[in-house]
Amino acid sequence: MNSGMGSVLFEVGYLLSLVVIGLSFLGFMLAMMVDEINKKKGIVMYVLSIILLLLGGYYYYTVGQWQKLQGGPSVNKLNYYLYIYREQPAIQQQQILPVPNPPQPQQ
Repeated sequence: MNSGMGSVLFEVGYLLSLVVIGLSFLGFMLAMMVDEINKKKGIVMYVLSIILLLLGGYYYYTVGQWQKLQGGPSVNKLNYYLYIYREQPAIQQQQILPVPNPPQPQQ
């Protein structure tokens, strides 16, 4: 996959995670409205919105870690300011070479 297509896929991942976070904020607002009518349902919606917010944040962080592994440029300024991803080369995985056993002295 070329670097241009890869960065587009990362941006789509970031946008999807921000959509999930936005839905959680809508859930917070709806929870406050429902809380005026029915306390129990309002609290349940509030807890579900917190879970959705945490999942969206985790999704955003995971996409950032995947982009850090792949390396390359990014137009996403939010990551730059949050220190999630700043442009860098791809992380090279170290290859461990096997060490041969020294020859045993013969008797």
